[in-house]
This record gives sequence, structure tokens and C-alpha cells, in this order.
Amino acid sequence: MAAIFKREIKMYFSSMIGYVFISFFVLITAVYFSIQNILSMSPDFQYVFNSVIMMFLILAPILTMRLLSEEKKQKTEQMLLTSPVSVLDIVLGKYLAAMTVFLIALAITIIFPIILSFFGTLAVAQIVGSYIGFLLLGGSFIAVGLWISSVTDNQIISAVATFAAVFLLLMVETIVRAASGSQSFSLMFASIIALIIAFYFYYNTKNTEISITVFIVEAAALLILYFLKRSIFTGLAGKFAMMFAVLTRFNNFAMGIFDVSSVVYFISFITVFLYFTVRVIEKRRWS
Repeated sequence: MAAIFKREIKMYFSSMIGYVFISFFVLITAVYFSIQNILSMSPDFQYVFNSVIMMFLILAPILTMRLLSEEKKQKTEQMLLTSPVSVLDIVLGKYLAAMTVFLIALAITIIFPIILSFFGTLAVAQIVGSYIGFLLLGGSFIAVGLWISSVTDNQIISAVATFAAVFLLLMVETIVRAASGSQSFSLMFASIIALIIAFYFYYNTKNTEISITVFIVEAAALLILYFLKRSIFTGLAGKFAMMFAVLTRFNNFAMGIFDVSSVVYFISFITVFLYFTVRVIEKRRWS
């Protein structure tokens, strides 16, 4: 794992991606710091991160789009997969390298609350909580981006798909909250999940008949439930969306609430997507 980690870190800073990411992140944070703290004369630095969160739409693709997709494009994947390194070590090495670049950028921004400390009393708990929450939130988006990078050999597709995934994670609560009370919306939402499951079967089996059969069975079960016990669909979309409510859990940290359940949630979220990545690569290794 150490060799993969060192190789990826070198790649980040030899290709300028690392410098671009760090410079962009610090610059955007500095802009919001100037507006929300310096010009407004406010000591509440934690609100800066609330503004910077949307930058993950760009930052996550920058960090992850080349991690695994480039290996396939450059034809170096076979050499990597046949090396005496476990798939888990490969995935963890790449993930930790991306996290290190993110952590460096995040560490540089500590200078901003230090500057504020000279001019007033800081809400230390909120600031520390914001940093912890932001680190876990970023780690979650990077894990998603790494998984997406593993399923395509095109960096552009990887970047666009990661952008879309991060956007959905940021907006899922807002979108679902607006229509979660509608039973028909929940049915449509459940149908989309059924389609994703069917596509997953196709991705793993490459068998169109099995995938179509799975979707038909799922659709039939949903329709039967909808007409026989429609109350099940009341608020179903909202309940499902809470499984991906990353912003709600980040807000707990931003308010200075160190919620152990939120820490467990983020770690579990990251672990699940790293596991998905391992499974994708293992499948290619044995095929």
C-alpha cells in the first residue's frame, strides 16, 4: 500500500493536479473568509465551510477522475493487477493519497481562524467540529469519486459522473423533501432504485434476459404494493433519502455537536464505497 500511496502522491504533484487543487481550494476559502469574516467583521468562521461545500462539485472530480480510469486508459492496469499487491492495498493507497492532498489544502486554511483569534473570541467547538465534519464529508465524496473512476476508462466521463453524484448527494434532501409526501413520487423513486438494481445485475452478469427479468419482478412487486397497501409509499422517498443525508450530519459538526453516530455514518459511507471499488477491481483482476 505504501508504494501505491507514494506513487499517487508523486503523480498528483508531478502533473500539477495537486497544486491546482490546493490553490483553488485555499483561494475559494480565502474569498469566502474575506466576505463573511473580514468585511462583515464576524468571528463565525464555521459558516465559511457551509459556503465552500458546493465547491466539492469541482474539487471531488479533480482529485478522483484519473485515479483508476487512467490506469485502464494508459494500459498500466494489468501490470498493477498482476503485481504482488492486494486489491485492497491498491484502493487504500489511491484513496489515502487523494485524502492527503485534500488534508494539506484543509490544513492550510487553519491560518484563517488563527487570524480571527487576534481580533475576538472564537467559537472553538464549532470551528473544530466544522473541520472534522468537512474532512469526513470530503472523504465521503472522494470515496464516491474513486468508485466511479473504477468503472470507466474515460477521465471526462469519470469527472462528469462524479460531479453528478456529488450534486445528488448535496441536493437529495432538498429534492425529496419537496415531494416526499407524495405517494406517486415515492413510487417513481422506488422504480428508479429498481432500475439501478437491474442495471447492477447487468453490469455483473452481462446477461440482458436476467436483468430485464429482475426489473420486471421488481416493477410488478412495486405495483402490487402500491395498489394493495399504498400507505407504505407515504414518505418512503424521504426515509430512503435520509440514508444519504450527508449535509444533515455535517451540520451537526458545524454547530459544535460531536455526534458519534454521524462519525460512524461517514466512516460506514466511506467503507461501503471503498468496498464497491474493491469489488469492481477484483472482478477485472479475475476476468
